[in-house]
Amino acid sequence: MYGIYIVDDEKMVIDDLISTVAWLENGFNVIGFNIESEIAITEIIDKKPDAVFCDLKMPGCDGIEMIKRIKENGVNTEFIMLSAYAEFEASREFFLMGGLDYILKPLDQDNAGLVLEKISRKIADKHNQIPSVQFVPSQSINFDDLIRYVTENFNKRHTLNALSEKFNMNPTYICDLFSKHYESTFKIFITNLRMKEASRLILDTDTPLKEIAVFCGYSNYYYFCKVFKEHFSKSPTEHREDEG
Repeated sequence: MYGIYIVDDEKMVIDDLISTVAWLENGFNVIGFNIESEIAITEIIDKKPDAVFCDLKMPGCDGIEMIKRIKENGVNTEFIMLSAYAEFEASREFFLMGGLDYILKPLDQDNAGLVLEKISRKIADKHNQIPSVQFVPSQSINFDDLIRYVTENFNKRHTLNALSEKFNMNPTYICDLFSKHYESTFKIFITNLRMKEASRLILDTDTPLKEIAVFCGYSNYYYFCKVFKEHFSKSPTEHREDEG
């Protein structure tokens, strides 16, 4: 499980992030948060989370200065910008400092989910982990049944809570088993299944891209394209043209 730390001067924003984002499904655990940037810096240096979600516009020590100080203390973490502002210079400086991605306020769940998958893959790369979708027998019959079910129904909507009830398993334990046997998170496992099938259909058939998106479980074609491009570094159209 990867550790997350959240910094924002609005407690309401922190509460919203903690309560609405699918942290566990994406293999994350919120290990700390604070509205005071100075306190947050001390705790981040001590706890060394895998990723920090930080607002750029805060009184006193702003997000950019906070990132500088954390980096100066040798903490190797990924930074995600939280901001309701579209100020180019601030965003530009954030990315020049190695910021990974951003989430705009108010929160968009699809965008947040895509960012979480991106962080998960980046952290996995650091640890030389290669997510797999190949079946690997475990010591849990229930988990093996869960894997078969999800693999056969990859294009359906699955939630961790629903699967935990269906297969009588603790959600956290399910996430631990995904990490242990597939070097993956629950969400990345499903996304990889979907992208594998989407790529096959794009390359081996003449099926319209929008139909492929729906078949692979994406009712929103624009979101499907964003996920596909994040996965393959090119759009579905480019994928078909390049391999055609």
